[in-house]
Amino acid sequence: MKYLLIFLSFIAVNQCNEKNKETHFIEGNAKGVANGMRVYLNDLDRNGRTVAVDTSIVMEEKFYFDKKEQLNSEEIRFLTLDGSAGNFIVLIQNEPLKVNLKKDSLFNSDVVGSTSNEELKIFKKRQTTFAANSRTYSGERTAALKAGNNAAAVAVTAKWSTAEDGFKAYATEMITNNNSSVVAPMILGELLNSKLLDATASRTIFNQFDPQVQQSVMAVRIDAFLKKAEAVTIGAKAPNFEGTNPEGKVIKLDEVLGKITLIDFWASWCGPCRRENPNVVNAYNKYHDKGFNIISVSLDKKGGESAWKNAILKDKMDWNHVSRLMYFGPLAKLYNVNSIPATFLLDENGLIIATNLRGEQLHSKLEELLGPS
Repeated sequence: MKYLLIFLSFIAVNQCNEKNKETHFIEGNAKGVANGMRVYLNDLDRNGRTVAVDTSIVMEEKFYFDKKEQLNSEEIRFLTLDGSAGNFIVLIQNEPLKVNLKKDSLFNSDVVGSTSNEELKIFKKRQTTFAANSRTYSGERTAALKAGNNAAAVAVTAKWSTAEDGFKAYATEMITNNNSSVVAPMILGELLNSKLLDATASRTIFNQFDPQVQQSVMAVRIDAFLKKAEAVTIGAKAPNFEGTNPEGKVIKLDEVLGKITLIDFWASWCGPCRRENPNVVNAYNKYHDKGFNIISVSLDKKGGESAWKNAILKDKMDWNHVSRLMYFGPLAKLYNVNSIPATFLLDENGLIIATNLRGEQLHSKLEELLGPS
């Protein structure tokens, strides 16, 4: 009996030790990182801000994080390191992971332990190559234009367009193949951010995500972005707004609608806007008598009132203008405008019928809608 009690006690102690033994959920190597430096495991809050949820101290070039909870779905985390810029994305669920952290380039760190992390690694590599090629094409096109070699510029543009189409097709296939993983909204976010997909195409892809993935932080942010874009897409009723004109009078959109109305987001400091202004002036002079109105919304910054007014006079923009003197302020957000120039063409009922028409495209559309000038 004595030996039996000893044996049972031995089993009980070992079971207790096994229960209390910590399992390292993330094991990390941090070559070249000094002892005492901290590695942070960060989450995203609902506003897209990173929040540290755990901290590990590097010792002998190693660090680890223990598992804190049983996850029902895949989630995004970000590793940051004292003294290093940027972060490294890690997709976690319930499988243990191994991370090789590169202190001089966190973005290029490596993680092993899940299919999703492998898929993300493949995408990031392809994206980096595409971005490098795009910079090369951009430089080549700029050089050709400066040299007056339009044929070379057209040829480079064609190659660039082919590369974009190829990357977009590849990324879209990656999303489709991973629509039950948070990899999907991450890639979709990159396509939206780089303007390779519009809101309509993005919504179609978003709707194919697994319902649980649609509830992830990244997907919720994309959904909110798309809803804003859909509110000002072709066929939608243009949101009404008001602003103060250069004389201090309040102007409302619904009070200045013509048969056709152009909402033009611009700013005095915006080079592309100023270069497009002569074309818009020409269109206004040709079609105003047929019912074409314009309301320009300036995104000039606080303190830029004089620059705004002077630009209106210099560019001979003889139509309605409003500004709140705010850099991408409430009116820009209302129309989901993230870059300028940005334009919206409305019919007499305020429905959006076209967006971002430039040069001859604007003239052709006005002729189609209002007849020859």
